[in-house]
Formats: sequence, structure tokens, C-alpha cells
Amino acid sequence: MRARILSPGDLPSLSEFSWVDFTKRLYRDGDLIYVPVRDGEAYDAVIPDRKRKGRGYQRLGDTIIFHGERPGPADIADVTTRERPSCILFIPGHVGSLRIPSFEVIAGTPHEVIHRESGISYHLDPTKVMFSQGNRGEKERIRSLISSSGREERIADMFAGIGYFTLPAAVGGGYVHAMEINPDSYGYLLKNIRENDRMHRITADCGDCRDLLSGRYDRVIMGHFDAAGYLEDLFPHVGSGSIIHLHTLNPDETIIQRVLSESGFDADITVHRIKKYAPKIWHSVMDLVIT
Repeated sequence: MRARILSPGDLPSLSEFSWVDFTKRLYRDGDLIYVPVRDGEAYDAVIPDRKRKGRGYQRLGDTIIFHGERPGPADIADVTTRERPSCILFIPGHVGSLRIPSFEVIAGTPHEVIHRESGISYHLDPTKVMFSQGNRGEKERIRSLISSSGREERIADMFAGIGYFTLPAAVGGGYVHAMEINPDSYGYLLKNIRENDRMHRITADCGDCRDLLSGRYDRVIMGHFDAAGYLEDLFPHVGSGSIIHLHTLNPDETIIQRVLSESGFDADITVHRIKKYAPKIWHSVMDLVIT
């Protein structure tokens, strides 16, 4: 079943979405809701139908990607028959601060693809840069928060990648300072900014975000699991009313409040779960509203 990944809070609005296939049942895994889509509509993931055995996979353009454990011969044969992809990859994870994929080519030749999501087009080579489709709900939440804020925000995206959050933030009406250290990701970031005609909304820089921060920001997106270690470098660039979206695998409010306090700040903190990362471990976002 092809599905989009939403959060439980989106369920009351399902009837408003024209892309939902109401002939199929949705599937829930913790705080992730897999909602079936109509034929021809964009989707985030493919999960096995109840009537067949097999495992889930992701599709980016004409490329199929398996995560987790290496797929077996039956999984490969199944996806080849169902999807007829030009390339099949196994990507168990990403390495280092540049978030470079570790990968194995199972079939075909890796190449640049185009992934379309929520009206935004992303160019990328999945063997060179990271792309997490499971973050779709968080991207849409950020876009909605910005569009409903009632102000033209100056936004920092400190780990911009190919534009995962940069582009939704700009589409939502923000002016974004996008920073990315990986040259390959930065190249795709520039390409995606042009592809989506957001040059007037986005300024992009390549390098360590700690050296690139400038001025004051109304909102900051810190989409990296090590982001808490960058807070002290960020503090000179935020003030009362600034909002920080801190991604983490260990949302400990006590530790973050202590870091804030040591720099003379206080904040209201709200924790949002995005998706399961490992058994009993969740990828979460801590919203810090500086007071």
C-alpha cells in the first residue's frame, strides 16, 4: 500500500484531503499514521498489504530504497515485480557529520532523482545525500506554523541538507538563511531553491553553521541529532520570542533548561514525537519558545 505519513493530530482533517484513498484502511505505528493514497498521488512510503508477506520500502523517483536489514531475494523479487524500478538500493544508515549514506547497489545504476512532496520538488542522488521521507509531517507542521504566525519571519536552518525544511519554511512565507556543510548537499540545495523559484526567500551558505550564523532570527530549525551541542553558538542570535525547533533522540527538558539558564535564557518547552528511530527510541523535536 502506498501511503503518506501523518501524525495523529491530522486525523480529524482526513476528509478534507482529496488524495486519500478511503477504500483502504490506514495503518498506525506508534505516533505515525500511514494513510493510503489514490493512484497517481505522491506518497512517502510503501507498506505491505495485509494480504501479502513482505517488507516496506521507500520510493524516490524511479529508485527503490530499503532501510534496516538487508532485503532478501523474495523482497527484491516482489518490489521488482510491483514497482519496476530502474534502481534498487539498500541504505542501512548515514555516516558522520556530513550525513553521507552508506549504501549497497542491489540492482541498476544509482543516479539523480526528483522527489515531489507537498508541492515541492527535491533533486537528489540518494547515494550521495540523505533524504528522510518520514519527516514529512514535521515539514508540514513547520510550514503551517510559519504561514500562521502573522509575521514575516527571519529563519535559520542550521543543517539545511538539500532543503528538507528550508523549502517548506520559504513556501510558508519565511525568509530563510540556509546553512549546509556537505558540498554535495549544498549543490542540491541551490538546485532545489531554483527549481522551486524561492531565490527571493532563501539565502544559502556552505560551511559550518556555527561560523555562518548572523544577526537575529525569529525561528531556528536545528534538524540534526547533535544539535543540542550547537545551542551556545546560537544563543547570541536569538532573543525573547524566538522559537527553536531542536531535533533529538533524547528529549530531556531538564538538561536543555539548564543549558538555557547558564546562558541567561528561559523557555517554554514542548516535545513532539516524529517517528521511531529504534526500539524504545524516538526521533523527537523540542520546541523552545524563548521567554
